Amino acid sequence: MYKYSPPHPIIIKLADANGFELRKKAGEFVSANISKGAERGSKEQQGFGALAEIVIRKYLRMPELKPEDHPFGYDILLPSKVKVDVKCRGGGRPFQETYLRDDGLPREAKHNLFARQVYDDNLDADIYLMTHLETPKEDRLPGTKRQKKWVLYVCGWLSKERAKKQGVYLPRYSLTERGKNDWFVYRGQEIEYYNKNLNGLSELTDLLKIEKSDVDFDKNKKGDLNLTSVDALRISYDLIGRGILNERHVQFIKNKLNIKGTVSSFLHPNQYYHLLKWLKENNQVTNKEIKNLEKELTKKDFEGI
Repeated sequence: MYKYSPPHPIIIKLADANGFELRKKAGEFVSANISKGAERGSKEQQGFGALAEIVIRKYLRMPELKPEDHPFGYDILLPSKVKVDVKCRGGGRPFQETYLRDDGLPREAKHNLFARQVYDDNLDADIYLMTHLETPKEDRLPGTKRQKKWVLYVCGWLSKERAKKQGVYLPRYSLTERGKNDWFVYRGQEIEYYNKNLNGLSELTDLLKIEKSDVDFDKNKKGDLNLTSVDALRISYDLIGRGILNERHVQFIKNKLNIKGTVSSFLHPNQYYHLLKWLKENNQVTNKEIKNLEKELTKKDFEGI
């Protein structure tokens, strides 16, 4: 039986000779079995998933490649008959459980699932194993033997049912934060699920301890917010403006999520100053409101290129 462990990533470095052989094997597998269709990942992205699966199989002392007649709905069948779907995203950044943006406040790490997979009952995985692959700038598998930036982070697992119940569905073109000062738009239909809500692993072989009863328990497990604490506060500000929440709710969120500091705005502060200037010109606010804004947001002047 699985024993809960906090979700801190297991780090597996893949830059040595053995790692290169696994990367090579993943690249060859994807070249022969690339999946095409709506919202399928690129060849590189599919390669990341294949590499993660091969590494997991190796550590579990299973054949590194699944047989050709393996069912499509999952990747690994555990001794308990629990079906595991290995999920992997890749990128140039290492996996961080929290990261800071320009306002100095931490954001909690999230994982992404394709909504079409979560809601497809024909894909009969019981659990998702969430991983992240740190890659060099030139990330086409297998890469070269000299590249050092190939690292797999195995973060934890959750049941497919809990992903469906508690994950946040975001249609394509939804906006999300990334890194220190970046934003990007989702090109597909995504479900966001936060790392802090996963079931962690002390070591990879803990996967072999997961039984059907653990999956059933997880289906009804109550998770925490699948939002960054900063976004929770931003949403509460918006709902105050819409007359739905009030300051009491904002204070509860700040206290509950231990938010200390001023959350950066979604739009640039200069746009806030522009609005107050316009309101002042129309005799709706005074310098008092502008002074109050200065306590919250800093205006930025052009300083040259």
